[in-house]
Amino acid sequence: MIVSYPKTGRTWLRAMIGKALVAHYGLPESRLLDIDWLTRQAGLPLTELTHDGSGVFGQLSYRELNPDKSGYAAVRVLLLGRDIRDTLVSSYFQALHRVGVYDGPLTTFVRDERFGADKILTFYRQWDEARDAPQSLDFMRYEDMHADAAAALRRALAIMGAGAVGDDAIAAAVHYARFDNLRKVETEQRFDRAILSTPADAAAESFKVRKGLGGGYRDYLSQDDIDHIDRRVAELGCEFTRTATPERVAPTSRTPTSP
Repeated sequence: MIVSYPKTGRTWLRAMIGKALVAHYGLPESRLLDIDWLTRQAGLPLTELTHDGSGVFGQLSYRELNPDKSGYAAVRVLLLGRDIRDTLVSSYFQALHRVGVYDGPLTTFVRDERFGADKILTFYRQWDEARDAPQSLDFMRYEDMHADAAAALRRALAIMGAGAVGDDAIAAAVHYARFDNLRKVETEQRFDRAILSTPADAAAESFKVRKGLGGGYRDYLSQDDIDHIDRRVAELGCEFTRTATPERVAPTSRTPTSP
């Protein structure tokens, strides 16, 4: 099970995994985003994806997140994470433009108990406290995928039981999932899936593949907002949230944004 808070890199990783499985096992590219179907067809352990109740559309308060992870007892979990500040900015545009569940300013969003810093921190603290509940738990940061997408993909495939996927398929997957190509895939609406389908003339901030930046939060958050988030991380954070983006990481031809 790939478990992620929204906007922490799931769509990027999903596209890389899908392309790698399609290339290695000779499966149809039209099903590239259907990881559960691909793993079944490849004879691999079933892999599914979940936000574990944290999805923006559900609008659950941080108080309503379920700390009980006993349902994952027989599951290998790959948990995705990202700098909290970048996650909040990307989540804001998701809630504002793609899902339409929020229409206020960003400064209020980061303090909202349905969307803000406390919800992200609660989500990860629950997983930190229940890290022994699943069969195994591995953690991967969005920033790690930026640093070495091929290594991150290879690691994810190994956790999925797909360690036999070769270097050529991994290289093809990283190339396919580069920022400019995924944006093209999204604007062409190549897949009949809302997850990666946005008209080319849509507002720039409404794209799923939005900017491909690490540290891009600086363009949107006020210093007061950043200070607030950093205080909450210091007070409520855990190993999974104590991330930082020391330098802005610009998108390259290989680097899409998260979801």
